[in-house]
Amino acid sequence: MLHAKRSSPASQEYEFAEDGRTLTTISLRRGRVGARFTLRGDEYHVRTHRFSGVYELFDAGGTVVASTDRVGRSWHLTCAERVVPFRRTAAADREYTMLGPDGEPAGTIRRTGHVHVEATADLPGLDLVLQVFALVVVLLRRRRKRAAAAVRSTSALGG
Repeated sequence: MLHAKRSSPASQEYEFAEDGRTLTTISLRRGRVGARFTLRGDEYHVRTHRFSGVYELFDAGGTVVASTDRVGRSWHLTCAERVVPFRRTAAADREYTMLGPDGEPAGTIRRTGHVHVEATADLPGLDLVLQVFALVVVLLRRRRKRAAAAVRSTSALGG
């Protein structure tokens, strides 16, 4: 199981671990369009398309390794081998279920912890880099939704 935890509650930096072993650290700081990380010695970049809600995972050579369609209540992760469907199964984007080829639940991504500073991914059958990508997508989506809510509340107050 993959586990992501914020370095501190105010931070947007997450430490990713698998079975208690640290894999990588990923920063989701404001102003960045995506994230960068190193996994098993390989560099990766996650790019967010601001207006479409599409995410792409690139390797160090600039090749697209995986992508999503617009991430919402249901979305798909597409990679060279297959298309993996996900569906939101809890309010406020707290849980997504990965569906298997038969349409039955095959794995989950959950945001947990106090003020949702942690997240876990149990996605059997996906390569580790794709599991990290899927978890980063959910964290980036949450950050994007929180930023949009802050803008709406500021506008409502006349700011």
